Amino acid sequence: MTSTARWKPLLAACLLFGTLAGCSLSTGTKDGLQRQPPVLNYPLFGQAIEVPDEAELFALSNEQIDALNDYLSLRNDPSDLHWQLARFIEGYLAGFDYWGRTLTASKALQEQQGNCMSLAVVTVAFSRHLGLEHDLQLMRVPPVYERQSEFVLVSDHVRTRIYPSVNLAQEGSGQRMHRAIIDYFPDRERSPSRRVSKDEFLAMYYRNVAAEKLLDGDLNSAFWYAEHAGKISPDNSSVLNLLAIVHRRAGDPNTAEALFNHALKIHPNDINLLHNLYTLLDNQGRKYEAEVLLGRLAVLPDHNPFPRLFLARQLADEGQFHQALRIYQSITDQMPHMHEAYWGIAVLRYKQGDHRRAREAMESALELARAPRHERLYSAKLHSLDSGISSSHTVP
Repeated sequence: MTSTARWKPLLAACLLFGTLAGCSLSTGTKDGLQRQPPVLNYPLFGQAIEVPDEAELFALSNEQIDALNDYLSLRNDPSDLHWQLARFIEGYLAGFDYWGRTLTASKALQEQQGNCMSLAVVTVAFSRHLGLEHDLQLMRVPPVYERQSEFVLVSDHVRTRIYPSVNLAQEGSGQRMHRAIIDYFPDRERSPSRRVSKDEFLAMYYRNVAAEKLLDGDLNSAFWYAEHAGKISPDNSSVLNLLAIVHRRAGDPNTAEALFNHALKIHPNDINLLHNLYTLLDNQGRKYEAEVLLGRLAVLPDHNPFPRLFLARQLADEGQFHQALRIYQSITDQMPHMHEAYWGIAVLRYKQGDHRRAREAMESALELARAPRHERLYSAKLHSLDSGISSSHTVP
């Protein structure tokens, strides 16, 4: 990769938007010493902005509380309050636009929009108001890959579980299994990963907003939201990743590099951190250090292949076919269902003049593709290969 390569940071994202999610880990090391993070470049980002506190995140307006009370008064049955709340939320959000941003509970309800984090905030707010026990789960979902400007967004997802009232739950342990689940896309293929603590959830919220501010070009606000998230979850890989990106975008690559290195001491195999540090070093012409990271990225197993897919595409665009093929093939070895990786292999094989292996890879991509748009694309390209199209119509 040349030193003129564009800076394309990778952000982990809440479903279908530029939000951030990641693990909240202990700040202690094995020897009991505290890791000291780099000093942030506060003067670079101006006067601190007012970041909403926890109470404001979950506050509900009188009108919204009245709507819930009116709904519950028609039933007057506290025995299944958690299910009543679930049905109320379903009805209240009937016109909800799920392509929105990360909002407070009151604002999401008022504007009838918000992403998966907003829905979780709304659900927690109503659960708190009724005194119902609840928790959140980080879900393992097929990643959604989206590029906005020079940023690559990769999805994570949370859902909320609401439990029966304490009295009902005490009647038998099995009652806890009768929980209500509030999910963003309940029918989407997914499996639970783990529970999310309250602090981690709060950090996710502020991290989400910080990423959105970054996408808007508001570096100062992005920094202060990310800084607030860092106070809640200081070792969170996504928070540190975002803080590094913000510093890099604001013209301070030194602090950015220090943040990446600090985060990698805690999360040595984090794909996003490795990719972003690799890009920073490569843009500075530090080829040997960048190549070392590239070697790690090429073989590192990860449940989310999209950062590596993007890196392979970058390398292919710059003519580094061997490096790109190595990454694509490592993905297919670890995740044989990834049609995007077979598509990348087909592109490179075609450019190398190996039409037989290009066709084999394209057939694999077509067989694995689920989305109609991918099926149409792969079918058309496969037909073009069979028809012996000219070199001016190569596979894109």
